[in-house]
Amino acid sequence: MKESKHFFPTQTSKAPSTLKITDEAEACAAVLLACRRADEINGPVGTAAFFSTVKSRNIFIGYDPQVLIETAGRYFEQAGSSAALIDAAMGAIREQTRLPLFYHCLDVILADGVVTPQEHKVFQYLTGRFKVEEEIAFIAMEVLVVKNQL
Repeated sequence: MKESKHFFPTQTSKAPSTLKITDEAEACAAVLLACRRADEINGPVGTAAFFSTVKSRNIFIGYDPQVLIETAGRYFEQAGSSAALIDAAMGAIREQTRLPLFYHCLDVILADGVVTPQEHKVFQYLTGRFKVEEEIAFIAMEVLVVKNQL
């Protein structure tokens, strides 16, 4: 596998993705899936956190969670990497949605209690793309680490 310019593996050496997601709920599900796919451990706890978020958050009311997950999976395949998928979703995510989504992304990343190198790269990338101050990002991470110890 090749490394993309955004440090995430791509599935092929194709040209950069032209994918643009326009629906905010689909975009949020896609960003969450990008975080989920970054987990090299890929255990059941991370999967449960991902599914729980897609099934329970207000942004997804009125959507079939399974359809959102399948759609996000197709978007991931089209994008070819977590970074490209996040980039494709950014235009559809309102400013006021970004910080709450960032927290949910951290919850998915930290669900299994281990931050893998790829997850750390996604965390750094999201922090920059969502324009989250570094101090806020690390405080959120600390809180979620403690929360997930229960």
